[in-house]
Amino acid sequence: MLRPYPMRRLVLLAVALAAPLPAQLPDSTVCASPALPPAPILAAPQPATIPIDVYSNHVYVKVCAGDRPLDFILDTGAGATFLDLHTAERFGVKLGGSFTGRGAGAGTIAGAQLEGASVRLAGSSLVQPVPSALDLSRLPPREGHRMDGILGYDFIRRFVVAIDYVKQELRLYDARSFKYDGPGESIPVTFSGNHPHVDAEVRLGDGATIKGRMVVDVGSSASLALTKPFVESNHLRDRVGKTIRRRSGGGVGGPVTADIGRVAALKLGRLEIERPITSLQGDSAGVMSGNAEWIGNIGGDILRRFTVFLDYANKRMILEPHAGANEPSEADMSGLMLVMNDSLSAATVDYVVPGSAATDAGLVVGDTLVTIDGQPANGSAVREFRKRLRRDGERIVLTVRRGGAVRTVTLVLRRLV
Repeated sequence: MLRPYPMRRLVLLAVALAAPLPAQLPDSTVCASPALPPAPILAAPQPATIPIDVYSNHVYVKVCAGDRPLDFILDTGAGATFLDLHTAERFGVKLGGSFTGRGAGAGTIAGAQLEGASVRLAGSSLVQPVPSALDLSRLPPREGHRMDGILGYDFIRRFVVAIDYVKQELRLYDARSFKYDGPGESIPVTFSGNHPHVDAEVRLGDGATIKGRMVVDVGSSASLALTKPFVESNHLRDRVGKTIRRRSGGGVGGPVTADIGRVAALKLGRLEIERPITSLQGDSAGVMSGNAEWIGNIGGDILRRFTVFLDYANKRMILEPHAGANEPSEADMSGLMLVMNDSLSAATVDYVVPGSAATDAGLVVGDTLVTIDGQPANGSAVREFRKRLRRDGERIVLTVRRGGAVRTVTLVLRRLV
């Protein structure tokens, strides 16, 4: 029998809202029965290599519930592994006691304990117990990708997990025998509520350096986010230069609005990330609005610049730079944010940043995307569209449907921060 969970569970999962796209339905062949019986621990040869889909700086992992393929998001900001509550109900998984979850965003979501639930990583014999479920239904329309569950702390701690954003694979090593001899920077990690924290330094344009603990949040697609207490106590809105107020993303608790700007640098060990896009959080950020234990959140837009080794047994994270480590940090330059329908087949304008390229083009909330540069706004077209939204000066011709009329507009992107 599973042990009872507290009535509130903390999940830091956050998503960016700019121009998501529909995900393809998973290939049922990935859940063909493995040649070996299910294995709760790693077996030779090592490492076990699991393909991932890196989408919007998130890491999606294919898992199997019997012969049914599911998409789970890897999230160091999740204190446990969760199945989507509606997926659990659809599969007939027995629900236990209820609880409430909260994380990024001001709201809360429903959860329940599960009895005897588990999933298998696709293409392997590795089985992961799933002790509880959360209602994740708010996230796929904003993210534009299926999200059937979350792989959290209890999964990550079993292995040394290497996230290779370039090769799009997870490498799972036996934590007891793992030895690292590469060129990466080893950064000590401490844990609070099953969330990994690192010591970091924020350098401001006025030359000041402020130190504090930050959460390493693979489940956030953003760059650097700083908590409301830290922002206010250090008067950062007056010290980071130009900012724009916009919807910066969201999480299990709903949308988040923040002031977006840049700090001069973020330093982790001997590594320095110059001029990262930075969200200065306010009242709508849920756990980041009232928290005083840590000062910020390091998300996927920073972590993707490295191959990330999560070695929880030895309380360290290793960041191994790759060829893209020094890419400039850029935010969306369109001011256009989309939400998908429930089937993730159509994108509609959900928010327009005042004074942005989207405003100049005359786009309004409720416009539905029809074509991009003359091509149907299908999954592959929108995926490429998202990449282009961070290119200063890019021109993109969109056809949108507004009510019963169709109109053509041209986006001319420009850097906002």
